[in-house]
Amino acid sequence: MSGPSVALLCVVAFLAAWARHQQLIGICLAIAIVLSGRMPRLRVPEVLALALGFWAYATLWWTDSFDITLSSAYRYAGACLLFVAARHLCTTRRNMLLVGYSYLAACVLRAFQVILESLAEGAPTRSEAFDLSVRFGITETNINFTAYSFVTAAVLSVLLLSVPGQPRVARFGLYAVLPVLAYAVLLTGTKGALIALALGAGYLVLSRLSARVMWILAAVIVPVLLVLVPLGLGSDRLIWLDVSFGDRSTGDMSGRLVIWPYAASSWWDAFLLGQGAGTFPVTNPLGVGAHTLLLTVGNDLGLFGLLLFAAVFAAALRRPASRSTPQGRRLAGFLLTSLLPIWLTGHWETALGVWLTLGLLSVWPAASTGSPRTPAGIGAAPGRAGAARPLTGPARGAWRR
Repeated sequence: MSGPSVALLCVVAFLAAWARHQQLIGICLAIAIVLSGRMPRLRVPEVLALALGFWAYATLWWTDSFDITLSSAYRYAGACLLFVAARHLCTTRRNMLLVGYSYLAACVLRAFQVILESLAEGAPTRSEAFDLSVRFGITETNINFTAYSFVTAAVLSVLLLSVPGQPRVARFGLYAVLPVLAYAVLLTGTKGALIALALGAGYLVLSRLSARVMWILAAVIVPVLLVLVPLGLGSDRLIWLDVSFGDRSTGDMSGRLVIWPYAASSWWDAFLLGQGAGTFPVTNPLGVGAHTLLLTVGNDLGLFGLLLFAAVFAAALRRPASRSTPQGRRLAGFLLTSLLPIWLTGHWETALGVWLTLGLLSVWPAASTGSPRTPAGIGAAPGRAGAARPLTGPARGAWRR
């Protein structure tokens, strides 16, 4: 019953572009896995993801805000379950493309919504093309969430472009949505998202010269910056960047340089176990989130949960980054580089779009080369049934039909 289960996963992927429907998404994911008629194969990435979800719920034992932690733990678990479901069901090109296009379609729809609302408010009359002091978003949706979703959709577009055998019209559509997403990000005026697009584009260009070197740089520099910057290294550089990139500079990164010391101190009080998922915004004197991946996950889940979080990404990216061809390394480094500004200054740790993209990228080496009608057999040895096969001969023609 792979058809109904994949269709349900497509619904989840579409809904992931919205900041609502969390309860519905979790139920749909569970049903999709059951309808597949088989249990997910528990490899290292699945085990780590499930452990992260369970650990988020474990913090209910020591949290001071049970209801808040319960809601936040559900978001962590839902993100991890989506990752597992994507790896479980998207083992063919067809399924991978169906699910990926579902999330992309929702984000493009939201992008056009931002563009149309900006036109209604007179966006074309801006005196400067990059006037970030004027921001456009979607009613009742956090404007940063909207911008970050568009960046994630752009990353997914590049991933889908790497899947061979698609009709030319599909590839043209993928190229066409990139400027639409970029323009929508510009309209939101979200600096982190704009810098993410610039970094991602720069990475793609430079990785053409040496995919291996750029992947190593991304794999080393991104984690180092995510750890050291929130702890105080390079604050002056961040202020300079904030002043230089747009017209809304506050001198403290919109309060981030103020909240980070509070978040670091709070994490130190519960360093290993964390204080409970989602509780930091209600326990600190400023009443806001930590706005950086390190201190958010650290406060939520402690060092143990943070290491699990990092281990999931490391395990998921190991296979594409270890490919003999440079494309896998380019995609893995592109994901990390594009998400760096968002993870560094925003809340995107349980974003369903990211976990979906990570899941699809982790199975990309097999799904992109296997038969469109037969599971690619991730990890299967050459010559065995279900082993990944190169896209040649009848397979290419079958896909085009």
